[in-house]
Amino acid sequence: MKKRTHIIFLAIFLTFLSCAKNKKDEKNEFPKNEISKTWNNFLNALDSNRKKDFKELSGKKIRCYLCLENTLAEQKEIEVLKNNDSLWYDKIYDELIYIPIDSFLKKDFDLIFNPEFVNALKEKKTIFHKRIIDGIEYYEVLVTTTEPTLDHEGGQHNFQFKKINGKWKLNGIETIP
Repeated sequence: MKKRTHIIFLAIFLTFLSCAKNKKDEKNEFPKNEISKTWNNFLNALDSNRKKDFKELSGKKIRCYLCLENTLAEQKEIEVLKNNDSLWYDKIYDELIYIPIDSFLKKDFDLIFNPEFVNALKEKKTIFHKRIIDGIEYYEVLVTTTEPTLDHEGGQHNFQFKKINGKWKLNGIETIP
């Protein structure tokens, strides 16, 4: 009798897991709010490589550590800074990490938003997380771009949007880890 009960419980549990997985596997169902519309517009601008639209959806500067190390030359510059400036950390995170939008579009946009990456952003599950810091609204849009495996913890990209003059603007791009 106990064996039969365990089998029934296991069958119900597996059915529940299967239903939950199917729900997760459905194409992104965006919440019906302003940030989801902004995210869709952001993806459309990326998908069609419309830099003008991307600029309209962005703040004047984008917080982007990735942008500091996109090329070997940039990586060497950061290494020299770390080796020669005792305040290198502050310099990076207080100054250099904030990339003016025009510079971002010219130097970093095409390196970061290649077709494979844009496709991953469109296809992968999206999580919206709202935060209020010092009275300013932020949304972080998290996308798991590298699934975890036995050999790798996986990775996410975080796109931070800030409410500026009533509109959501891209404020930062980060990776986790």
